[in-house]
Amino acid sequence: MRRLKGKTMSDIKWAFISTAMASLVHFILRTIIGRELGSDGLGVYTLAFTIYLLGMQFAAFGIGSALTKYVAEFLEDRLTIDKYISSGLTSSIITGTAMGLVLFLLAPHLANSIFHTPEMEGMIKLISICFPFIAIQKAVLGTLNGFRKMRRLAFLNIVQNVSVVLISAVLVLSFDMSVMGAIIGLVVPTMIVGLLSPILIRNHIAFASLWNGPALRATTVFGFYIVLGNSIGFLNTQMDNLFIGYYLDPSEVGIYAVAVLLAQTMTLIPTAIQYVTAPMTATLYGKGDVKGVRRLFFSTLKKSLIMSAVSASILAVASPYIITLVFTDVYSTSYVPLLILLVGYAISASYGAVGATLASIGMVKVSFRIHAMCALFNILLNIMLIPILGIVGAALSTAGTMIANFIITVSIVKNYLSRGSKNECKSDSAGP
Repeated sequence: MRRLKGKTMSDIKWAFISTAMASLVHFILRTIIGRELGSDGLGVYTLAFTIYLLGMQFAAFGIGSALTKYVAEFLEDRLTIDKYISSGLTSSIITGTAMGLVLFLLAPHLANSIFHTPEMEGMIKLISICFPFIAIQKAVLGTLNGFRKMRRLAFLNIVQNVSVVLISAVLVLSFDMSVMGAIIGLVVPTMIVGLLSPILIRNHIAFASLWNGPALRATTVFGFYIVLGNSIGFLNTQMDNLFIGYYLDPSEVGIYAVAVLLAQTMTLIPTAIQYVTAPMTATLYGKGDVKGVRRLFFSTLKKSLIMSAVSASILAVASPYIITLVFTDVYSTSYVPLLILLVGYAISASYGAVGATLASIGMVKVSFRIHAMCALFNILLNIMLIPILGIVGAALSTAGTMIANFIITVSIVKNYLSRGSKNECKSDSAGP
């Protein structure tokens, strides 16, 4: 038992280091862009980065999450695991390439018709090139997560994120390449790290299984619902940026981005914990231990909710000084939206610690339906509130959606996990 707890704490530590480093380097990068290029430059970069993140959801096609589930579930069956991993890499290359091509073709429309910023066209096309490499890396990360090899996972994330901030900072500050320099600094490390990442799982790549029909079908079907659910869930947190870019201007996007950047620090610890709870849940469920899944879910959620509430309170007090010190007085108007976002993130981030529970027990369709319903609610709120209240309306829309998503999801998970066995849970979630 002590060894198990020690392993769990070690995994959480490395997952936290990984997520904290990612947040830190992007915080540094956005601080540099915000100070050097102003709110307009930060706004353009935020819009481009939002497209990068959204495309990432589709490029990976949920293959990483599928591999986490199947690797953890069949942990003692090396042959089956190797089939899933090898076929998952094949799927990721196909989906990543397809998504990159779609984004490349849509770049003129997105830049000129949606965001009314022609300079973004070249940035979006550049971003589209790295999608196959993103998909490969996501498959590798999902595999490492399933094996709970958190040191390797952290190493991969740290190398990429540190490379991104260093190259971007040099191109922006030393070569005066403005926002395009930051985009190049984002794309180049992503491509290199994605290309090299399979080295970390080379012992599990079986060339004979690169096109294994059943494994390809399983990872693709599972990934289909994951990508739909994750993409809609992502939109629920990024919809505000997109609508601000449509209704207002890049400067407002830049100011709002500061509020979002600070609020998102709430997700660091819960995200790190989820790297551990996801494979643990899949393993418990694979053994038919639904009661164990229930204990893990509610115990983790309760502790995470307490931590999130404390973190939100501290941020609410400290943020005015942080905004002025780090981003200058120009961004002071981001404080009111930040306070609103903190309410939503305090509740939503706590669920992040167990956010992969539905996927880990195979209920990806349920997760997708919840995200879809909340996305419609979010869209309606943004359309109604942003034209009237500006970035405050965007914050209200996002926070309200986060709270609704939390209530609905926890209620449904509680209902499913109250079933006595794995078979009852499966039968209750059957159907399209």
